[in-house]
Amino acid sequence: MASREAFTQRERRAIIKYFEQGWESPDIAPQFDASESGVRRVYQQYREEGRDKPAFENCGRKPACNDEQKQQIIAMVESRRDIFMRELAEQVEKELKLKTSRHTLGRWLNQWGITRKKRPSTRRNSSAPT
Repeated sequence: MASREAFTQRERRAIIKYFEQGWESPDIAPQFDASESGVRRVYQQYREEGRDKPAFENCGRKPACNDEQKQQIIAMVESRRDIFMRELAEQVEKELKLKTSRHTLGRWLNQWGITRKKRPSTRRNSSAPT
């Protein structure tokens, strides 16, 4: 069976409900296209920790950068607004030792509300009509 994303809170609550109704993991797993051990783990976490949410807000994956690194990345972009994402990814890897793709950086900047407005390549002619 292929690996799947973490269960959403809605799915986790449904799994817990099935277990509490007496269903077994071999009967529950196909309902969610998941492994038996995966659905058992959800119920175990609920019993032991009272948790029906994923471990992290982003569905089980730990954030790739911490708040300090986030601020440093933002500072890099603000110091050079016309930087290419490829160049930013190289700078982040070199200075922060954080390997990431230009696509991920673009997604992060979008989530953080950071835009990269390019500088005009030539000076504006003040005598020309606008």
